[in-house]
Amino acid sequence: MLGHYLFCYLLLYTVLFRTRGRLLLIIHFVEHSALLLALCWLMTLNVRCWNRNDHTGKLITGSLFGMTCIIGMMIAIELENGWVFDARSVVLSIAAFVGGPLVAAIAAVLGGGYRIWLGGAGMGGGLVVIVLSVLFGLSYRYFYQRGKVGNGLLALFCFGVLVHAALLVHFMLLPTASSTAIALQAGVPMLLVMPLTTVCLGWMLEDIKRRSRDERELRIAATAFEVRQGLLVADENSCILRVNQTFSAITGYDADEVVGEHTRLLRSGRHADAFYDEIQQQLLAQGRWQGEIWNRRKNGEIYPEWLSISVVRNPKGHITHYVSSMEDITERKAAEARIRDLAFFDALTGLPNRSLLLDRLQHAMDLSARSGRYAALLFLDLDSFKSINDLHGHQTGDQVLCQVATRLGDALYSSNTMARLGADEFVILIENLSMTHQNAAARAEQYAMRMKELLAKPYQIAELELYCGASIGISLFKNTASPADEQIQHAEIAMHQAKASGRQSIRFFDPTMQEAVSTRLQLEEDIRRGLQGVEFIPYLQPQLNAAGQLTGAEVLARWQHPERGLLAPGYFIEVAEQAELIEQIDLQMLRQASAQLAVWQGAPATASLCLAVNLSARLLYQPDFIETLLQFLSESGADPRFLKLELTETMLLDDMSAAIACMRELREQGIRFSIDDFGTGYSSLAYLQKLPLDQLKIDQSFVRELPENDGSAAIIRAICALAGSLQLEVIAEGVETEQQHATLLQLGCEHFQGYLFGRPMPLAEFEQLLVTRGVAKEQGSVSCLIAD
Repeated sequence: MLGHYLFCYLLLYTVLFRTRGRLLLIIHFVEHSALLLALCWLMTLNVRCWNRNDHTGKLITGSLFGMTCIIGMMIAIELENGWVFDARSVVLSIAAFVGGPLVAAIAAVLGGGYRIWLGGAGMGGGLVVIVLSVLFGLSYRYFYQRGKVGNGLLALFCFGVLVHAALLVHFMLLPTASSTAIALQAGVPMLLVMPLTTVCLGWMLEDIKRRSRDERELRIAATAFEVRQGLLVADENSCILRVNQTFSAITGYDADEVVGEHTRLLRSGRHADAFYDEIQQQLLAQGRWQGEIWNRRKNGEIYPEWLSISVVRNPKGHITHYVSSMEDITERKAAEARIRDLAFFDALTGLPNRSLLLDRLQHAMDLSARSGRYAALLFLDLDSFKSINDLHGHQTGDQVLCQVATRLGDALYSSNTMARLGADEFVILIENLSMTHQNAAARAEQYAMRMKELLAKPYQIAELELYCGASIGISLFKNTASPADEQIQHAEIAMHQAKASGRQSIRFFDPTMQEAVSTRLQLEEDIRRGLQGVEFIPYLQPQLNAAGQLTGAEVLARWQHPERGLLAPGYFIEVAEQAELIEQIDLQMLRQASAQLAVWQGAPATASLCLAVNLSARLLYQPDFIETLLQFLSESGADPRFLKLELTETMLLDDMSAAIACMRELREQGIRFSIDDFGTGYSSLAYLQKLPLDQLKIDQSFVRELPENDGSAAIIRAICALAGSLQLEVIAEGVETEQQHATLLQLGCEHFQGYLFGRPMPLAEFEQLLVTRGVAKEQGSVSCLIAD
């Protein structure tokens, strides 16, 4: 079509214009355009900068286009004085179309500046040519970017004709006498040569841009091909065409070793042909497959990999290539295995842990329900294991545990399951015992007896010969709807019952045990709720001196239960200690005692009264105990000198050095200390010298025997003498009769506490006692403590 148009155009020119001058002008335009095209071709090496959107590159490119225009004007033909004709319109319009506004502006400024420097009659018209060429080029670029026009040869030719036709119209409309003649003389040669020059220059620049873009995409593709994943490209027959370096690193094959080979070269032999047929069917149906697969390296090693295969089709839908990406997941599989082992197996013994045991136990319960045969859980707890750890260290204890696991494992059948639950707790699951309860119990007991005999044998650890038996609890189950962890709990309860009856014993679970445990757990939950609601309140038992004057009281905890009423310590203390809640109860007593001391110290009649508070075994060793206690005293404003902490002998032996440090720090604040139940523990005289004590409290077991028991009297006399030499007070608790009181006075005791002087009582009743004994002259002078 373009050729037909050019032929018609030349024919029209031949008919209308057949003068020799115009032919020379055409030849000049052709030579001039060829020179400019050559200069632009040299300049187009800088075109690749446009692809990076590099402003520096565009500045250089615009400058080069502008210099090309200047050179064109330097060698241009001059039809009349000041009228210069060249190919700058082609250069500027294509520069605007291809390079954009910045390139066109720079080229136009340079070209326009030079045209102004040339001057002459045609300077104004020449500047208009520059402006129109740029505007037409930018307009073409605008419509091209929005898909309104193309950039093919015909589109470029039409663009060139439009630009130069507009320029001819511009020349004809100039207000000079010779402008029309000049336009007619140069018009046809311009319309013949310049559109073709526009096509050549535009096509050349677009081709260079396409080549630059293709090179960049090839570089990106080549870089992307060398990724962390192994890549393989195969043809439609699964023959390998190309692989990357990661593929070689994974498989051990170099590229030249596998190119041309079938992909079955990599097969491990672990998968059947049906597996590969299924992959092929999915590729045909969906065009993609991915999953785990086992392949073989060059050295014969079989390894797991994650494989993704994609299908490449031609426009007709036929498969032309297969592109595969692969990742060696050997380390990931090993990590998953390690995580699985950590999640389901004990790190020390390699036995299943609680999680895996619960899973297998649930399976055993389901099987037992279907078969109607009993199964059993044996819960083993090692006796004296703590002593081994304390005397010989945890490393020795770990070796004992490993030997225990080995002995038990060797004695069990493969169908049985053994697990380690805690430090020295093991559980054995025995399935398929018997359909009758009696026979199942007999067989379970036989297993337990054999386990007990095995574990009772000595353990040889280096040069040590250690002994460590086991207490065993047994739980039988069949067709039960209870959860798996409840069965473990039943066996554990039976084990604790075995320990309570004597070490190395065997006990079966009894439902009454569960009832007791449930009651204890409910009580524990009630204690937690009671602590949150501050339901534990202080009761005070009076303490008197030898003159019968009240010196203070001992704070004893009572539980004001919202449903059961007032509860004595015997109801909740043991459970609170087992649940490790006794410390919180003691802290509540300390807080309320501090507040009551502050109230008493506000009244002169009660300012000298002291309060003694018992401390639990673990509270003294808590790192924040000192700070907490001092905060109670600071918030209430109580004088620390009137607070006395009662400690037991046995608790101090757990960590004597830490106890001494804590007591001395509190003693520096004025707080006093008393040893409770003195004479019933170790009664070491050494710690009496080290501990910052103020008082010894004679245990009521000695007081109860007075005055009949001379031995108790001798012990009390010795305690009083010892305390006197150490400048310590002595107080006797549990004084219930006048005879006991009189005897204690004779033995040298000067402070007393017991039912003879008053039972533990609420604060209001204690204040009445203060008034009765004349400690407070007016009842209103003593304010009651209100627990927050």
